Amino acid sequence: MRMWKRSGLAVMVLLAASLMPQAVLALEGQAERPKIGLALSGGGARGLAHIGVLKVLERHGIRPDFIAGTSMGAIVGGLYAMGFSADEIEDIVRETNWSEAFVDASSRRYQSMRQKALEQNFLIHGRVGFNRGEVQLPLGVLQGQRLQQLLNRITLPAIEVSDFDRLDIPFRALATDLVTGDEVILAHGSLVEAMRASMSIPGVFAPVERGDMLLADGGMANNLPVSVVQSMGADRVIAVDVSMPLYPRELLDSVLAISEQITTFLTRNNTDRQRALLDEDDLLIVPNLTQVGSASFDMANHSINVGMSAAELALVEAGNLLFDGLLSEGDRSPVSRHALQHAGASLPVDFIELDNQSNLSDDILLSRLNIQLGQALDLEQLERDLQVLYGLEAFEQVVWEPVVQEGGRRGIRITAIPNRWGPNYLQFGLQLSDDFSGNNEFTLGAAYTRTGMNRLGGELRTEANIGSRSGLKLDFYQPLDQRARFFFNPVLAYRKRELNVFDDNRQVAELNLRGAGIQLGVGRNFGTTGQLRLDLERFEGDVDVSTGVLNINNDSFSIGEITLSGVHDTLDDIDFPREGHQWTFGARFARDALGSERDFEQAFGGLSQAWTFGRHTLLWQAEGGYSFDDGAPIERVFELGGFGRLSGLVPDQLNGQHYAVAGLAYYRRLGNIDFLPAYAGLSLEAGNVWQRSNDISFSGLRKAGSLFVGADTPLGPVYLAYGRIDGGEGTLYLFLGNPFVRNSTARP
Repeated sequence: MRMWKRSGLAVMVLLAASLMPQAVLALEGQAERPKIGLALSGGGARGLAHIGVLKVLERHGIRPDFIAGTSMGAIVGGLYAMGFSADEIEDIVRETNWSEAFVDASSRRYQSMRQKALEQNFLIHGRVGFNRGEVQLPLGVLQGQRLQQLLNRITLPAIEVSDFDRLDIPFRALATDLVTGDEVILAHGSLVEAMRASMSIPGVFAPVERGDMLLADGGMANNLPVSVVQSMGADRVIAVDVSMPLYPRELLDSVLAISEQITTFLTRNNTDRQRALLDEDDLLIVPNLTQVGSASFDMANHSINVGMSAAELALVEAGNLLFDGLLSEGDRSPVSRHALQHAGASLPVDFIELDNQSNLSDDILLSRLNIQLGQALDLEQLERDLQVLYGLEAFEQVVWEPVVQEGGRRGIRITAIPNRWGPNYLQFGLQLSDDFSGNNEFTLGAAYTRTGMNRLGGELRTEANIGSRSGLKLDFYQPLDQRARFFFNPVLAYRKRELNVFDDNRQVAELNLRGAGIQLGVGRNFGTTGQLRLDLERFEGDVDVSTGVLNINNDSFSIGEITLSGVHDTLDDIDFPREGHQWTFGARFARDALGSERDFEQAFGGLSQAWTFGRHTLLWQAEGGYSFDDGAPIERVFELGGFGRLSGLVPDQLNGQHYAVAGLAYYRRLGNIDFLPAYAGLSLEAGNVWQRSNDISFSGLRKAGSLFVGADTPLGPVYLAYGRIDGGEGTLYLFLGNPFVRNSTARP
């Protein structure tokens, strides 16, 4: 027995000795496995092809040891470094509304009622700063507010990671310092900030401040970061180049094409230098994205498929598949969709830390945050709250981040950065209508607004208009509490307008109405969708006949009245709404005791409702007004006519003591240009005006319709339309302004 044990031991020793060299060799082979670096270039929407490349690498069991990315390459690469699989990233991309991500403004639903009231005028929404006698512009068309929220959401599982080497795969994002022009390799800090900086195209997105640096799109300094993954320790590099190619001579046929060519110069040269760093053991993948532009996010499927095809072809052309099977998929620990959807549940909020860099009261900001302390973070609610804060239009950005205090207490920090081109602003506007038969209106306007005049956010606004509707207005708006529920709104104004008088379809006179006075308003806001207000208005003016012959009883007028009005507004857009509704109502009481030349009462109101199905939108609208005892003076008669309000008539051709109009408009979105959406559609309308209440009847309604094309331009909505009304009148319109959604009757 003892002999057997000795013999068995000897056999085991010999067997171990024979296997040891193989084990050592296996360990040495594993230790010497080449480290793989993945370099992903920028290219805007073309960067979605990176997802297809990653899908193929996963299929072949290739896992990079290091990742560096620029612009969209930084976003795709950062998500992959976090642990998401290529399929997971594809799902994220498909679920993301990129057109919303590249718009700064809060959804109109979350804008304040003050902002909604101001946008009813014809001034363009964009504004420039005017401070200390100088015009000031923002550092970019977009400040990245909505993009920041998107990145926060999709990187939530890694939101507390500050060292990018601690990600599932070590990661670097590339940016450019606008001060020096040098490349900046981002290896620590906020992952969201790194991604945001890497894709901040100069002039489009405002740069990201980090210390003394202004960080912008990394493509200007290093669009294909081969050198970065090599410095991280990569022995072999897989480089994916999706950058825009230079246009050939025959395609340089427009200012836009030449501008794009100049932009491409900035990235093409440094991309070529990085490609020169690759050797025969490296792999270069260049997807054929000829049909894909830098903004073609709607072509995600095509881009991903092209990326897959290019990666498969590149691996085959590598001959012996240098990278194939270097590491199995089993070594990867991807973040699941479940983790992304529920990551917020792991972030308890024990406190809120506010970094308010504006002169508004901290309570104003905190009162708009619906965060329950001691409970898990509700990310969707937080994003809605930040939209409400951003909708105040006082901030360049309102962002959040998690914070851990000593003792392990966890909370969030809200940072509110005021507009650097504020707090005082200029706006300009143009309103135009022309029926190409001699009837036209033209008004040019400007406004200067001083905001943040006190801790409650009071503002003083001066408006001046010249043209068919001229005037000067001094408007002070003062919230009376932290949530701006109650407000005081006194207005001093001078107004001048033209009123056309028709006999059937023939214009017989044109009146000029001029007046000056004061309006004192108080009201109550109901969140961001409702308002109820009471106005006392006192005006003195005169009327004269500028053209034609018309007998008027009095060449002067006096307004002294109280108006109660209300509005509920959930429309997503005031110019081309696609969903939501707006209803208004008002009651006007004129009394001799208030200074009115006669006692009279009026009621008025309107309703708009929009529904959208894909590219198709239906907009139903109705409005009307009634003068009790037929007693309204000429300065308070209701007007009707023009495109969208009995198309075929000239604007305001009809006027009377009472009116009603209803219409249904249909329009279809044309093309996919997000910054200049265009539409084509038609409208059907019915309505009329009446001088006596006894004349009001359905049989007296006039029917009209129109065909139109329109575009939402930086100057406002522009329409070219043909309208026709019963009786045979047809009119061609050029209209700059909004004919469908009117709220003017809700305000005195």
